[in-house]
Amino acid sequence: MGVKDLWQLISPVGRRVSIETLEGKTLAIDMSIWLTQFIKAMRDEDGKMVKNAHIIGTLRRILKLLFHRIRPVFVFDGATPALKLRVIQLRRKSHEKSVRS
Repeated sequence: MGVKDLWQLISPVGRRVSIETLEGKTLAIDMSIWLTQFIKAMRDEDGKMVKNAHIIGTLRRILKLLFHRIRPVFVFDGATPALKLRVIQLRRKSHEKSVRS
């Protein structure tokens, strides 16, 4: 679901790090974020999703992590929390309204 204004909240202590600084470490990966990114971002010339985008993108990122000797641990969410379900329903309704207009 994400945390609204998360980057503002952590900006005093958060910082970007280069992938090289993670060598030899274990990194937790939120798979729902990765999969959503690939499905939305990997498009062909006509704007359609690239076939198997989620698989291609995940494989590429895993290979990059392994190349840098980073051990990925993949995290999959459990059931959708009630609050998130309400937000998703509101987004769908809003989207449907905008499509109809």
